[in-house]
Amino acid sequence: MRRIVATALAAVFVLSAFSYALSAEKKQYIFGHSPPTMNNPFFMWIENNARRTIESNGDKMFTLDPQNDPQKQISQIEDLLTQGIDCMLLCPFDSASIKNAMVACQKANVPIIIFDTPVLDPQYVETTVASDNVNAGFVVGEDMKKVLPNGGKVAILHSPTAQTCVLRVEGFYKSIGDSFEVIGEWDGKGDTAESMMKAEDVIMGNPDLVAFFCINDPSAIGAVQAVESAKKTGEILVWGVDGAPEAKHAIKNGRMIGTGAQSPLNIGKISVEAAYKHLAGEKLPTDTVVPTFIINKDNIDQFDLDGWQ
Repeated sequence: MRRIVATALAAVFVLSAFSYALSAEKKQYIFGHSPPTMNNPFFMWIENNARRTIESNGDKMFTLDPQNDPQKQISQIEDLLTQGIDCMLLCPFDSASIKNAMVACQKANVPIIIFDTPVLDPQYVETTVASDNVNAGFVVGEDMKKVLPNGGKVAILHSPTAQTCVLRVEGFYKSIGDSFEVIGEWDGKGDTAESMMKAEDVIMGNPDLVAFFCINDPSAIGAVQAVESAKKTGEILVWGVDGAPEAKHAIKNGRMIGTGAQSPLNIGKISVEAAYKHLAGEKLPTDTVVPTFIINKDNIDQFDLDGWQ
């Protein structure tokens, strides 16, 4: 009888231990997600795909929208830390000032996965998943030289607080060399309305302008609207970076010339995979570079106009 009881107790202990192991394996992770803005289809696409993957694993993701405000982004990340997050998925609006938020994450023992936009203090992050942003600007410059072989005056609609945009402009300059005269850089903040206003001023003051290079497609759409308002479609050409659906439609319709295309599908997917690998104890590479390429009238029919690549 004692043997039976002992055996039964041992079985209960084994089952209890097994149940505890299962519950430990099924710990629910909570992810914080902070893009620079959710008023951009690129970041909306990344958020939707990251959320789908995380929630399909039975985990949670909290997304906050700082609306391109660096101080608000820092404050929101501090709020996310109070929610007990296990990992921070972060794309900074300001690559320098975001250090304060990263220090707070480090103090809370919350690992950071950077996506899309590198930071100036990478020692605080586990890995950075970003497009080849130098190449994104470079392929735009190469396309511009083909379309405008005689050169001319070019304006850049920038967003200089974001390191990703600095790299795109670097690649653009590297490509064009002395083929064009860059008359200046204007901060459109990566926003359509802001970029349209800046582009209108540039067009008014430079009647011989031949092109805009814009650091993302929302900026490019703003430039397109300014060009159309000035009735200079075909005279002032516009290039962007992203490969957004709206930009691809504009290329197809002849309103835009090209875009240095990214893949938010892969950026989001790889970022979430990296987060789970780190939480499982795996060592991550310092950087994961996602390829970029030109989309223009020559290859536009190879892409889904209403989706992302």
